[in-house]
Amino acid sequence: MHHLDMKLLRSFAAVANECSVTRAAERLNLTQPTVSGQLKELEQTLGFSLFHRTSRHVSLTDQGERLLPKVQTLLNRAEDVRQEAEAMQRATITHFRLGAAMYTMDFEDRIELLDAFTSARPEMGYTIDNRLQSDQIRDLLQERLDVALLLGIAAHVPPNEFTRDVPKGLITNEVQYPDSLERVVLRQQRIGLLVPEDSEFAGMDIIPKDALAGQRIAMLSGEHGDALIKPLVSFLLSEGAVPLAPSEGNALAIERYALRHHTCAIGIGWFPSPAGLVCKMVEGMDFSMDLAVVLGTSPNRAARRFFEFAQRWQAIREQPHGNIQVLAGRNA
Repeated sequence: MHHLDMKLLRSFAAVANECSVTRAAERLNLTQPTVSGQLKELEQTLGFSLFHRTSRHVSLTDQGERLLPKVQTLLNRAEDVRQEAEAMQRATITHFRLGAAMYTMDFEDRIELLDAFTSARPEMGYTIDNRLQSDQIRDLLQERLDVALLLGIAAHVPPNEFTRDVPKGLITNEVQYPDSLERVVLRQQRIGLLVPEDSEFAGMDIIPKDALAGQRIAMLSGEHGDALIKPLVSFLLSEGAVPLAPSEGNALAIERYALRHHTCAIGIGWFPSPAGLVCKMVEGMDFSMDLAVVLGTSPNRAARRFFEFAQRWQAIREQPHGNIQVLAGRNA
């Protein structure tokens, strides 16, 4: 037997409940010949009659009586599926998942963008994923996260470098993501050197690169990604500096190391300098990190609207006299 057509089953149930082809047709918003034809087609498919028919009355056969409760249950389940699917579809239009690591929560660009978007599109919402970026980048590539605010570097690296299995607890590529992902850069910050405030470097506008010879400098760990770490280490070594690898290599940890050992440390420039250290630029150390809105490989419609809003918002910010408030009156 062929698969049963749902529209035939709906006509069967409607006629059974109304005890009339005419009233069933009105209920289904179909013509009476259409409903009669669907009943005939269903009976031919089943190989038995479902109704006793007279000129004035329609009643169920024994087979029809047995089949009706199961058909009704099936139609109810189909309606549940339809309603759930519609709710899920509406959610893709009005809600999205946004990655934004906990350490970016005080960044002005993040706050201002999300405030502007909420003001312009109050009917749309998002859920923030505040895990480490390495987890978010993997999910952006594997269609589990719609969009993210990432602090780092777009690198020409194959996506499978970010999705490969790594031992539990190991962090890789925390500030490095593939340049194949669509992005809009909100701000770029040059990397500098955190130096003790009582050192000779603290009084310099720019530290000459030849002054780095013999200087011990606490480095970020390799978990941040080769696109950031390797060029930095190569530059420091080429100028005779001594890169150090503290046991904990995140930005805050190397600040603490520099304070404790009265030495220098790499300063990414995205966090306020701690008391006792000042951030200085270094001649020739032309490296930077971006804060960017990065779109996943399969964003829903709401995420795409947020991304397009971010593009317009940033374009206005980059104008000499850009007025962000004009976005509030536009559809995103």
